[in-house]
Amino acid sequence: MALVDLFGVRLPEEAAVLLVGESVVASLFVAAVVLAARHRGTYHHYLILSGFLLDELVMKPLMYGRLALGVFGNYPYSGTLGLPHIAVAILATVLGIVTVCMGFRYRVKKDRRMFLRPKGRIHRIVGASYLVAWAATLLLGLRIFATFYLG
Repeated sequence: MALVDLFGVRLPEEAAVLLVGESVVASLFVAAVVLAARHRGTYHHYLILSGFLLDELVMKPLMYGRLALGVFGNYPYSGTLGLPHIAVAILATVLGIVTVCMGFRYRVKKDRRMFLRPKGRIHRIVGASYLVAWAATLLLGLRIFATFYLG
């Protein structure tokens, strides 16, 4: 296993890729939330979709691959935050799928501006729930990272 130096910490290159990748996803989500607050619906939707797909199609398979290699130890991962992290990640995935579907389904174009119908309130609530669940997975993941590589 090749080790790399990232911000003064020696860690496996797979862990470094995961850390940098999740930072990119977090940046996309922050930019998307700012665009949503500025009522730039088209850009917001495509940034959220890009971040969601990057997280689900690239980062999650890499994480589950490390899990399959026994990074947390044997199931049920006693003494680590592996199981709660996985449970919250599954919740975030489900909420993300629902949010993306609602975001594109309830989109309406009028006067070259994007807006949500009154049903969009539900989209905002589910979307905020997704971002909270995703942030929880990020924090749990960072805690696991700190346990393994900083502690």
